Amino acid sequence: MLDQTTRSSTAELTLSATVTRASQASDTWAGTAHPSLLDTKTESQLIAFDNERYPHALRSIESPPQHLYVLGRTNQPGDHQAIAIVGSRTASDRGLLTAHRIAEALAHRGHTIVSGLAAGIDTQAHRGALAAGGRTIAVIGTGIDRTYPASNQALRDKIAATGAVVSQFVAGHPASKTTFPARNVLIAGLSKASLLVELNERSGTRIEANIAIEQAKPVLLWAPLLAKAEWAQRFARHDLVSFVDNVDDIAAVLSSADGS
Repeated sequence: MLDQTTRSSTAELTLSATVTRASQASDTWAGTAHPSLLDTKTESQLIAFDNERYPHALRSIESPPQHLYVLGRTNQPGDHQAIAIVGSRTASDRGLLTAHRIAEALAHRGHTIVSGLAAGIDTQAHRGALAAGGRTIAVIGTGIDRTYPASNQALRDKIAATGAVVSQFVAGHPASKTTFPARNVLIAGLSKASLLVELNERSGTRIEANIAIEQAKPVLLWAPLLAKAEWAQRFARHDLVSFVDNVDDIAAVLSSADGS
């Protein structure tokens, strides 16, 4: 989480700008394509903002990274109606199964599934998309050559083979308290809407949801797991936040957000 000094000194900034500035101050972001920055082991691409391969969806967000490391392909069919599926690292069995099933169903419909490769909900969202033979994008909070958690290495490789793994940090950069909030900016940015499956009030997933709201994008709360939580009921009072309980309603929100 951001420390109090950072909060106080950036009180006038948006959450997106705050976490981005904190990460830029503490972490090593991708720079120009210098040989020392390229990761030859993973064969990642260092894509500049003005390159046609730079993700179109990120061009319009606040303070987009000027360079990204990417394993896999960008700007593919389905990306224009991508959805972020996120939640707790310590989700219940029911939450994990739910994330998998929703991701699988939406991927079957052609939607790209975006998440953060973390343990728990993120992992199952990626796996669900892959089970459907669909596309998924993992936005990671480390250098492109690292996997966090390490147990997701095989999953990461599968995502790179059929979708994309994206990082704004130089190869070799470890996870830190600022890299994960910063990567949440990209998760929200790549998505038309965000689905929160299962989490508690103090979860870091709330950062991604609040950034999505700043980007004027819908945030969906999975009612079967969150409707009884007081924080979720309060959160749902926001115009861009609503409860959903079926895949058809999620797809309808994505269609509406795409203007179709």
